[in-house]
Amino acid sequence: MTKLSRRQFVASSVAAAAVTTCLPGRSLQAANANGEINLGFISCGGRAGGLMGSFDKIKGVNIAGLCDVDEKRLGLAKERFPKAQGWTDLRELIDAPGIDAVVVATCNHWHCLAAIWAMQAGKDVYLEKPLSHSQWEGRQTVAAARKYNKVCQIGTQQRSDPMQAEIKDFLHKEKALGEIFAARVNRYGVRPSIGKRD
Repeated sequence: MTKLSRRQFVASSVAAAAVTTCLPGRSLQAANANGEINLGFISCGGRAGGLMGSFDKIKGVNIAGLCDVDEKRLGLAKERFPKAQGWTDLRELIDAPGIDAVVVATCNHWHCLAAIWAMQAGKDVYLEKPLSHSQWEGRQTVAAARKYNKVCQIGTQQRSDPMQAEIKDFLHKEKALGEIFAARVNRYGVRPSIGKRD
């Protein structure tokens, strides 16, 4: 079994902490090793914003890097975390020596490649669902985690978002809506184009 330093242990645990700290009633504390863990976010959109709020509450975690191709979203995230460095190219965040671990909450088609690049660069990864579009992509991500001896944890909103637990209680424990026979869901509010980039 490989021995880990305290700092390596905390860096490897950052991904796991995201899920457990988002659950209601759980402690929002992480073990603090030989300093803070500098976390980089690849994407600053809606799901990433929720994860930023959760990670920001964990003692010993510093949101140090933000990356989004949409400069408007990047700017909004920088307002929340003004000390964080910002990039529009995920490769620059991944290559940054001051980033210890990354959260990948991009569009789905970027999940595997971003995670693999991050692990190649020596960073642990918390990866938002889905892992991949195909079994082959997923297997490549698992192979990279093993090859580079890195943690790659998949997060699911249904398990880590406190609102989901409240909804479950509302529907199943309180039976507030009675027996549900069917549901139809529509989502309005399409995000505007970020425009042509040079």
